[in-house]
Amino acid sequence: MRSPARSLLVFGLLIAAAGSASAQQRRDDVVSHAIALSSRDATLELDLASGKSRVISLRDGSVLVDGQNVGHYAAGGALESSWRKLLGGGAALETVKMVAAARAWSVPGLGGGEAAAEVRMASALRDLSTAPTVLPAGATAAAAPAAPESVRATFPAQPLTAESAPPPMREAPAAAPGGVPLLFQDVRNIVAVFIALAMIGFGTVFFGRRYVEVIADTASNAFGRSLVVGLLGQLLLLPTLAMLIVGLIFTIVGILLLPFAVLAFVVAVIAAALGGYLAVAHAVGETWTRRRMANGAFVRHPTAYGYVFTGLVGLLGLWAAAALFGWAGPVVLLFKAAAFIVTWLAGTVGFGAVLLSRAGLRESFAGRHAGEATDEYLWATPPATPAAPRPGRHE
Repeated sequence: MRSPARSLLVFGLLIAAAGSASAQQRRDDVVSHAIALSSRDATLELDLASGKSRVISLRDGSVLVDGQNVGHYAAGGALESSWRKLLGGGAALETVKMVAAARAWSVPGLGGGEAAAEVRMASALRDLSTAPTVLPAGATAAAAPAAPESVRATFPAQPLTAESAPPPMREAPAAAPGGVPLLFQDVRNIVAVFIALAMIGFGTVFFGRRYVEVIADTASNAFGRSLVVGLLGQLLLLPTLAMLIVGLIFTIVGILLLPFAVLAFVVAVIAAALGGYLAVAHAVGETWTRRRMANGAFVRHPTAYGYVFTGLVGLLGLWAAAALFGWAGPVVLLFKAAAFIVTWLAGTVGFGAVLLSRAGLRESFAGRHAGEATDEYLWATPPATPAAPRPGRHE
């Protein structure tokens, strides 16, 4: 017969072992969860009472458990679809219900590597449980939300405390627009650019019509020179800026003026490029309008505003075609390439015309000395012909 001391010792060891197991279970209890869904990632993160976390993720074809690769899955297959369905429904669940649903999760009919990965995922989930939470002061057990019978049998149906509340779900990135929405977005961008350029062009004509006309005439009558000067100007932009910086840093006053000088240089280059592009649009619109007048078309009061508007329509027409035919596949690449070449050519010629005409102050290359070249109504006015006398009439 055992002695009382030995019995007490065995009983104490049993109690200690039970307490240690209970403490270990409490340390592995799930206190909160977070879900992240995106086109490449489906992750469930469970925070444990011990301060650690259990992270199970499907990412780029790999199954990860706590950062370790435990298998692979087929994109769009049964394993990924079932896992995303579980996480999608668990975003609005409490941690107690989410853990119960995760422990009951299984995907029948899998084979090969997906079956082994599903076993590892299920094993990592079934080892977890949830900690019972405390009811708020003054609340009763009847006020706790009801849970399904399968969940209520294992986990007490009690509300979560503020400490164990799950963090907000991270939203998946929005899908890129396609089809008709993308078409409307491209057309809207082209219209916005056209309106902005038209407003700037009208303002430029209003405040400096003479200078715009001189630059436009220079681009029309000295197209080749404007193109060459524009190319050289583009190549010399960075060396000129470097020389300006080096020339200013040798003096104290120059160092103080350096930020303003660099800013002024950048603004001047942008203004020259934009002004030259608008002047080329003026030249295109004027040439097209005069051709119409020469063919007998009636144009009421041709003005510089109308020239700029017409020229912008012509220059941006290829971009509009590329936006409208975006569904045509490889064809749109041809439209975009042609639109880019036309835009670059117009900007380069305009920039060269600005440099040649000294921003519209010099008329040497504008061709204004030939009166017929600038006569507004020469092409539209037919030459005078003598009238034949009427039959039967004698002078």
